[in-house]
Amino acid sequence: MIQISPVNIDHNTEINMQKLLDGLAKPIAGLGNLEDLAVKIAGIERTTHINVSKRCCLLFAADHGVVEEGVSATPKEVTALQSINSVKRTTTIGVLTKLNHCDLKVTDVGVDYTFHDSRIIDCKISNGTKNMVHEDAMTRDQAETSIKIGMACAKQAIDEGNDILLIGELGIANTSSASAIIAAALNLPAEKVVGRGSNISDERLVHKIEVVKTALKNRNCDSDDAIDILSKVGGFEIGAMAGAIIEAANSGVPIVLDGFLTYSSCILAQKFIPGIGKHVIASHASHELGTKLALEALNLEANYNLDLAVGEGSGAALLLPWLDAIDQLIKNMATLKDLNVHFAK
Repeated sequence: MIQISPVNIDHNTEINMQKLLDGLAKPIAGLGNLEDLAVKIAGIERTTHINVSKRCCLLFAADHGVVEEGVSATPKEVTALQSINSVKRTTTIGVLTKLNHCDLKVTDVGVDYTFHDSRIIDCKISNGTKNMVHEDAMTRDQAETSIKIGMACAKQAIDEGNDILLIGELGIANTSSASAIIAAALNLPAEKVVGRGSNISDERLVHKIEVVKTALKNRNCDSDDAIDILSKVGGFEIGAMAGAIIEAANSGVPIVLDGFLTYSSCILAQKFIPGIGKHVIASHASHELGTKLALEALNLEANYNLDLAVGEGSGAALLLPWLDAIDQLIKNMATLKDLNVHFAK
């Protein structure tokens, strides 16, 4: 049984944070979206003394059976290779987390490879999912297990004192699964959500759309049942990220989403916690076609768009300097009271 008990957003604290920001020595709303971030974090953490200094990125890795359909330009073996390189801090997320003083935990929830590096956390459910075109990607029990693993990983990171979490993923062909999840959950046709993933060609994109369309037809997901959707067309890392989002909401800890894959996980989490968007921070608008539709369904706005297509949590990590900036501005800026200045309304 998945335990759901989200901490309520503290709207009074949000109001107080906005008053604090309005009192700084700057024009009202002069810090733009940085102020929105501060207000949101204050509401989640339930304090105007926001904490963002101790942070951890949870990176979940798994392989996908649908890779057999030729939907990705990247070889399947790259999932394992990049898992290893991430703990070495030589991947995009490895470099960015090191740069931004962020812990990085890599968890294998379904990579088709046996790791011999103790830095990679072994929570393997299976050696990848099944091919969703021909059969359910996983069992319902496996789907629930993936969510529980994500919840446990997030809880451990929170218990270790992290103020804020980031999530990311590794999984070749997982944009096909994410597209299918969003299409199934929002009752959308495949062609509205399927994008280029690993920057595939026009020809491969047409094929990918047909693959996702066929999978959705064959699997016939129940759009109201997150476990049904995840088990039929999902991925173990997608379920784990959904679990991490749920646990962060349960614990009143901000969690920064990366891009399309994490938005698909949040769509699943929203089936458990309606209004989950209030508990999470969207980093960037990826170039995947379904991103805008997913964000609209979550009532979220991305903070920036650099046309990123890496995944791994890289977009979430790039938001960290913004969080550091607003933290330091709140703590160190002079106030209008200090200057004896008042702005006319």
